[in-house]
Amino acid sequence: MFRSDTLFSRFMNVLFDVLLTGILWILCCIPVITIGASTTAAYYAMSKVVRHKTGYVHKEFFHSFRRNFKQSTQMGLLFLLFTGVVAVDIWYVWINDSKLNSALFMILLLIAFLILAVITYYFPLLSRFDKRNLEMLKMSAIVAFRYLPLTLCILIVFVISVIGIYLMPWAILVIPGVYLYLLSFPMEYVLRKLMPAVEEGSEEAEKWYYQ
Repeated sequence: MFRSDTLFSRFMNVLFDVLLTGILWILCCIPVITIGASTTAAYYAMSKVVRHKTGYVHKEFFHSFRRNFKQSTQMGLLFLLFTGVVAVDIWYVWINDSKLNSALFMILLLIAFLILAVITYYFPLLSRFDKRNLEMLKMSAIVAFRYLPLTLCILIVFVISVIGIYLMPWAILVIPGVYLYLLSFPMEYVLRKLMPAVEEGSEEAEKWYYQ
Protein backbone atom coordinates (compact mmCIF):
# COMPACT_ATOMS: atom_id res chain seq x y z
CA MET A 1 0.00 0.00 0.00
CA PHE A 2 2.79 2.42 0.87
CA ARG A 3 5.18 1.41 -1.92
CA SER A 4 5.96 4.26 -4.33
CA ASP A 5 4.48 2.39 -7.31
CA THR A 6 1.03 1.75 -5.83
CA LEU A 7 -2.12 3.56 -6.92
CA PHE A 8 -2.50 5.03 -3.42
CA SER A 9 1.06 6.39 -3.39
CA ARG A 10 0.68 7.93 -6.83
CA PHE A 11 -2.61 9.53 -5.78
CA MET A 12 -1.05 10.96 -2.61
CA ASN A 13 1.92 12.33 -4.58
CA VAL A 14 -0.42 14.08 -7.01
CA LEU A 15 -2.57 15.40 -4.16
CA PHE A 16 0.49 16.76 -2.35
CA ASP A 17 1.76 18.52 -5.50
CA VAL A 18 -1.70 19.95 -6.24
CA LEU A 19 -2.05 21.37 -2.73
CA LEU A 20 1.55 22.64 -2.70
CA THR A 21 0.99 24.48 -5.99
CA GLY A 22 -2.12 26.12 -4.58
CA ILE A 23 -0.36 27.15 -1.37
CA LEU A 24 2.59 28.63 -3.30
CA TRP A 25 0.08 30.56 -5.40
CA ILE A 26 -1.58 31.96 -2.26
CA LEU A 27 1.72 32.95 -0.64
CA CYS A 28 3.01 34.68 -3.76
CA CYS A 29 -0.31 36.51 -4.22
CA ILE A 30 -0.07 38.14 -0.78
CA PRO A 31 1.61 41.33 -2.10
CA VAL A 32 -1.39 41.52 -4.52
CA ILE A 33 0.70 43.16 -7.26
CA THR A 34 2.32 39.75 -7.90
CA ILE A 35 -0.96 37.93 -8.54
CA GLY A 36 -0.23 37.75 -12.29
CA ALA A 37 3.25 36.30 -11.83
CA SER A 38 1.93 33.87 -9.23
CA THR A 39 -0.91 32.67 -11.46
CA THR A 40 1.42 32.16 -14.43
CA ALA A 41 3.90 30.24 -12.26
CA ALA A 42 1.17 28.13 -10.66
CA TYR A 43 -0.23 27.02 -14.01
CA TYR A 44 3.28 26.30 -15.32
CA ALA A 45 4.12 24.14 -12.30
CA MET A 46 0.77 22.36 -12.37
CA SER A 47 1.08 21.55 -16.05
CA LYS A 48 4.75 20.57 -16.09
CA VAL A 49 5.07 18.73 -12.79
CA VAL A 50 1.62 17.36 -11.93
CA ARG A 51 0.30 16.67 -15.43
CA HIS A 52 3.52 15.90 -17.31
CA LYS A 53 5.55 14.43 -14.41
CA THR A 54 8.63 16.57 -15.04
CA GLY A 55 10.59 18.35 -12.30
CA TYR A 56 9.56 19.53 -8.84
CA VAL A 57 6.73 21.90 -7.98
CA HIS A 58 8.71 24.49 -6.01
CA LYS A 59 11.57 24.62 -8.54
CA GLU A 60 9.32 24.97 -11.60
CA PHE A 61 7.03 27.43 -9.84
CA PHE A 62 9.81 29.87 -8.97
CA HIS A 63 11.53 29.33 -12.32
CA SER A 64 8.39 30.55 -14.10
CA PHE A 65 7.77 33.24 -11.48
CA ARG A 66 11.16 34.83 -12.17
CA ARG A 67 11.07 34.35 -15.94
CA ASN A 68 7.64 35.92 -16.47
CA PHE A 69 7.64 38.35 -13.54
CA LYS A 70 7.76 41.65 -15.44
CA GLN A 71 5.18 40.88 -18.12
CA SER A 72 2.77 38.96 -15.88
CA THR A 73 2.94 41.61 -13.15
CA GLN A 74 2.18 44.42 -15.60
CA MET A 75 -0.84 42.61 -17.00
CA GLY A 76 -1.92 41.37 -13.58
CA LEU A 77 -2.15 44.95 -12.32
CA LEU A 78 -4.05 46.00 -15.45
CA PHE A 79 -6.52 43.14 -15.04
CA LEU A 80 -6.96 43.99 -11.34
CA LEU A 81 -7.73 47.60 -12.24
CA PHE A 82 -10.32 46.76 -14.88
CA THR A 83 -11.89 44.00 -12.77
CA GLY A 84 -12.10 46.31 -9.76
CA VAL A 85 -13.73 49.13 -11.72
CA VAL A 86 -16.31 46.81 -13.30
CA ALA A 87 -17.03 45.11 -9.94
CA VAL A 88 -17.68 48.49 -8.28
CA ASP A 89 -19.92 49.54 -11.17
CA ILE A 90 -21.89 46.28 -10.95
CA TRP A 91 -22.37 46.73 -7.21
CA TYR A 92 -23.50 50.35 -7.65
CA VAL A 93 -26.01 49.46 -10.35
CA TRP A 94 -27.26 46.50 -8.30
CA ILE A 95 -28.18 48.66 -5.30
CA ASN A 96 -29.80 51.38 -7.46
CA ASP A 97 -32.55 49.41 -9.16
CA SER A 98 -34.32 50.90 -12.20
CA LYS A 99 -35.18 49.93 -15.78
CA LEU A 100 -32.20 51.86 -17.10
CA ASN A 101 -29.93 50.30 -14.51
CA SER A 102 -31.20 46.83 -15.44
CA ALA A 103 -29.95 47.29 -18.99
CA LEU A 104 -26.68 48.75 -17.73
CA PHE A 105 -26.32 45.83 -15.33
CA MET A 106 -26.50 43.33 -18.21
CA ILE A 107 -23.92 45.33 -20.17
CA LEU A 108 -21.57 45.36 -17.18
CA LEU A 109 -22.02 41.61 -16.71
CA LEU A 110 -21.06 41.12 -20.36
CA ILE A 111 -17.96 43.29 -19.87
CA ALA A 112 -17.08 41.31 -16.74
CA PHE A 113 -17.44 38.08 -18.71
CA LEU A 114 -15.13 39.38 -21.45
CA ILE A 115 -12.47 40.40 -18.93
CA LEU A 116 -12.63 37.10 -17.03
CA ALA A 117 -12.55 35.13 -20.28
CA VAL A 118 -9.36 36.88 -21.40
CA ILE A 119 -7.77 36.48 -17.93
CA THR A 120 -8.61 32.78 -17.95
CA TYR A 121 -6.41 32.16 -20.99
CA TYR A 122 -3.83 34.94 -20.69
CA PHE A 123 -1.67 33.53 -17.89
CA PRO A 124 -1.65 29.89 -19.08
CA LEU A 125 -0.73 31.16 -22.56
CA LEU A 126 2.02 33.31 -21.08
CA SER A 127 3.41 30.27 -19.27
CA ARG A 128 3.82 28.48 -22.62
CA PHE A 129 4.46 31.14 -25.29
CA ASP A 130 6.81 34.11 -25.64
CA LYS A 131 4.76 36.97 -27.05
CA ARG A 132 4.30 40.66 -26.32
CA ASN A 133 1.35 41.89 -24.25
CA LEU A 134 -0.86 42.98 -27.16
CA GLU A 135 -0.21 39.75 -29.05
CA MET A 136 -0.99 37.72 -25.95
CA LEU A 137 -4.20 39.68 -25.29
CA LYS A 138 -5.31 39.17 -28.87
CA MET A 139 -4.57 35.45 -28.70
CA SER A 140 -6.40 35.14 -25.37
CA ALA A 141 -9.50 36.85 -26.75
CA ILE A 142 -9.52 34.75 -29.93
CA VAL A 143 -9.08 31.50 -28.01
CA ALA A 144 -11.78 32.47 -25.48
CA PHE A 145 -14.37 32.80 -28.26
CA ARG A 146 -13.07 29.98 -30.45
CA TYR A 147 -13.61 27.62 -27.53
CA LEU A 148 -16.60 29.46 -26.05
CA PRO A 149 -18.38 26.41 -24.53
CA LEU A 150 -15.12 25.45 -22.85
CA THR A 151 -14.63 29.02 -21.63
CA LEU A 152 -18.12 29.04 -20.11
CA CYS A 153 -17.47 25.76 -18.29
CA ILE A 154 -14.14 27.04 -16.93
CA LEU A 155 -15.74 30.25 -15.68
CA ILE A 156 -18.59 28.33 -14.04
CA VAL A 157 -16.05 26.21 -12.14
CA PHE A 158 -14.19 29.41 -11.22
CA VAL A 159 -17.34 31.02 -9.80
CA ILE A 160 -18.15 27.84 -7.85
CA SER A 161 -14.60 27.89 -6.48
CA VAL A 162 -14.92 31.52 -5.36
CA ILE A 163 -18.26 30.79 -3.69
CA GLY A 164 -16.73 27.74 -2.00
CA ILE A 165 -13.93 29.85 -0.51
CA TYR A 166 -16.43 32.52 0.57
CA LEU A 167 -18.59 29.95 2.38
CA MET A 168 -15.66 27.99 3.77
CA PRO A 169 -12.64 30.29 4.26
CA TRP A 170 -10.44 27.38 5.34
CA ALA A 171 -10.91 25.90 1.86
CA ILE A 172 -8.58 28.56 0.42
CA LEU A 173 -5.80 26.09 1.27
CA VAL A 174 -7.40 23.46 -0.96
CA ILE A 175 -9.58 25.00 -3.66
CA PRO A 176 -6.95 27.03 -5.61
CA GLY A 177 -4.80 23.96 -6.22
CA VAL A 178 -7.77 21.79 -7.14
CA TYR A 179 -9.10 24.48 -9.49
CA LEU A 180 -5.72 24.80 -11.23
CA TYR A 181 -5.51 21.02 -11.58
CA LEU A 182 -8.99 20.83 -13.14
CA LEU A 183 -8.19 23.83 -15.34
CA SER A 184 -5.09 22.10 -16.71
CA PHE A 185 -7.17 19.45 -18.52
CA PRO A 186 -9.14 21.71 -20.89
CA MET A 187 -6.30 24.24 -21.00
CA GLU A 188 -3.71 21.68 -22.10
CA TYR A 189 -6.09 20.59 -24.85
CA VAL A 190 -6.30 24.19 -26.08
CA LEU A 191 -2.56 24.86 -25.76
CA ARG A 192 -1.70 21.72 -27.72
CA LYS A 193 -3.95 22.97 -30.54
CA LEU A 194 -2.03 26.25 -30.60
CA MET A 195 1.46 24.76 -30.58
CA PRO A 196 3.13 24.18 -33.98
CA ALA A 197 3.38 20.65 -35.29
CA VAL A 198 6.82 19.09 -34.87
CA GLU A 199 8.54 16.14 -36.48
CA GLU A 200 8.46 12.96 -34.47
CA GLY A 201 11.84 12.26 -32.90
CA SER A 202 13.05 15.84 -33.30
CA GLU A 203 14.63 17.78 -30.43
CA GLU A 204 11.50 19.94 -30.10
CA ALA A 205 9.26 16.87 -29.89
CA GLU A 206 11.19 15.70 -26.83
CA LYS A 207 10.21 18.77 -24.77
CA TRP A 208 7.90 18.04 -21.83
CA TYR A 209 4.80 19.75 -23.21
CA TYR A 210 4.76 17.46 -26.25
CA GLN A 211 4.90 14.31 -24.16
